[in-house]
Amino acid sequence: MNISSKQLKTKLEKEEIKPFFRLSGGMMNKSFVFKYEDKNYVWYIPTEQANEMVDRKLEEKAHNEFYKLGITSKNIDFFEDGGKINEFIEGKSLNFVDSYDLEKISTTIHKLHDAKINIGRDYLPFEKIINYKNVTNEMGIKLDDRFYKLFDYVLSNRDFLESQEKVLCHNDCQKSNIIQANDGNYYIIDFEFAMNNDPYFDIAGFGNNDVKEGYELLKVYCNNNITLSDLIRFFNWRILLSLQWYLVALIKHERGEGATHGYNFFEVGMIFLENATTALNMFDEKRKELNL
Repeated sequence: MNISSKQLKTKLEKEEIKPFFRLSGGMMNKSFVFKYEDKNYVWYIPTEQANEMVDRKLEEKAHNEFYKLGITSKNIDFFEDGGKINEFIEGKSLNFVDSYDLEKISTTIHKLHDAKINIGRDYLPFEKIINYKNVTNEMGIKLDDRFYKLFDYVLSNRDFLESQEKVLCHNDCQKSNIIQANDGNYYIIDFEFAMNNDPYFDIAGFGNNDVKEGYELLKVYCNNNITLSDLIRFFNWRILLSLQWYLVALIKHERGEGATHGYNFFEVGMIFLENATTALNMFDEKRKELNL
């Protein structure tokens, strides 16, 4: 690149270089793809309140670890305002493909988990969701009664879940953050929440849109030898993740961020709450089905 990243960012902000399309999704960034010197890049602009929720220095450190493992694109720069520019992976996120290879996806995720990297900070899922819950209380947001039932259920398994070995995880490993590249490989993007955690948190994250999709990945990840421990970890983390995003969506709805993102965040929250309910029901079904 024959221009500094900061000069490039300035040209983008002044519209001297115009992005040619915006990537869909993303609750933490608005993302635009642009071309410079015959190469495509992604320019990430942090959304409102995003920097309150994300440690950008830790995100940069995690991104570099993923890149060294060969499972993400190269970062060009992280900026003081929380924005960044990365090389663009030519391909599509799994949200926009008709089929995908679970074996290859599992291999990519195993590369991360099996490296047993310690990033220096734990994700602390329970502390995180309790903090979000406190924010909803401060804002006077009324939570659905189903939230308390589901949250109490996961809390009853907290000691077991927190006793698992922790390694560097993505912690938001949903389909929109996994790219099926034109070269046939799979890559992971967006590392706002990458910290040490139970690896099964990432497998649970794959079921963000559909718990069944996450369960199918679990089977491959475990070589079709699922134990009761695997079930407990996967489904409890799936419930907790859904409840976390339920709270985040309600907070964003209350703050009026729907116009920025083009979402009805209240409806998004209800979808996540239903996802959590499905996960609890499916845990009972799979436990009986597998005689565990």
